[in-house]
Amino acid sequence: MNTVKIIHTADIHLGSARTGVKNGKTEIENTFFRIIKLCQTEKVDFLLIAGDLFDSPFVDAKDAEKIISMMSQIPETVIAVSAGNHDPACPGSIYTKHRFPENVVIFQSFAEHIDFPQKGVRLWGAGFTDKFENIPLIGGFEVPSSSFINIGVLHGDLVAEGSVSAYNPINSIQIEKSGFDYLALGHIHKRSDIKKLGKTCFSYCGCPDGMGFDETGSHGIYIGTIGIGVCELEYMELSSRKYVCESINISGCENSFAAADKIVTQIKEAYREDYLRNLYRITLTGLVSADTFLDAVQIQTILADSLTYIKISDNTETDISDISKIANETSLRGIFAKKMLDKIDSAESDTKELYKNALKLGLKAFNKGVKLGDN
Repeated sequence: MNTVKIIHTADIHLGSARTGVKNGKTEIENTFFRIIKLCQTEKVDFLLIAGDLFDSPFVDAKDAEKIISMMSQIPETVIAVSAGNHDPACPGSIYTKHRFPENVVIFQSFAEHIDFPQKGVRLWGAGFTDKFENIPLIGGFEVPSSSFINIGVLHGDLVAEGSVSAYNPINSIQIEKSGFDYLALGHIHKRSDIKKLGKTCFSYCGCPDGMGFDETGSHGIYIGTIGIGVCELEYMELSSRKYVCESINISGCENSFAAADKIVTQIKEAYREDYLRNLYRITLTGLVSADTFLDAVQIQTILADSLTYIKISDNTETDISDISKIANETSLRGIFAKKMLDKIDSAESDTKELYKNALKLGLKAFNKGVKLGDN
């Protein structure tokens, strides 16, 4: 049975920068270069780029030449690009202004195809010509009967039947009716499983690199073989570093240095050799003593010397039993603690947290002062 090897990627957004990374633009270029090299080493027949290869349709000439040069390094691999909503094939865009190598196919406007008889493949695609496409680019399209492996590449928004979208709405009926052996989708940055409707297998591969803390976890590509009735694709992680949002319980830590050590221990265990490269937003949780010297800004400063990026927020609870002892002190701090505990006891449920936070900040002020942003 005839099959071909493909890589399915999308939403690379060349030209943009990653949040919290000094050379974020270069990192995204490097990820694309790794995909190109993977095509070489894995002898990939088709590299399917389902939209938003670039972050803008208007690309600096030197950057355009660099990417086009990368594409020319894999002449044996057909690179199929669907113009997306970030990089539509509009007048003056990179797709209309620059000449691409012969192995590159740019799909724009409504469904069109190109045949590769030597590989037994009919490659279909469509693309944006403006940043919005309200009309489905494949609509009621249906692959004509043939002996070809029919592969589609498309940037669009998978919606329920009858729903609308400004980003090329696609619904399950259209996918099932299309009759593709595989439909490579882009636009959604989170990877989906490989699904099947009728004879058509399809998926969103997600973006190969997370762009910010709204795109946490693993990112990569799909790679494998496609044939008539054959879809054997596997996910391959490719991201150079992850965005990580974690909650870490620091109960029992007596100071900022102990808390910093606990954070490092936990992220080392979770991410092993990659822990230094990842980017972190850490929320501190747990029960701490009212007299414990813990400062989120100080913890962040301690860890910033070794980690690429870290932001700490404090969501710890102060031990009420400690506060009860403080409330019995003959001091200004004791008077404050007693009055605030009375407020908390008598407060309605929707204001209890407000008073608890005020108590926490007040005790901080008595101990060491409150910094801007602590609340």
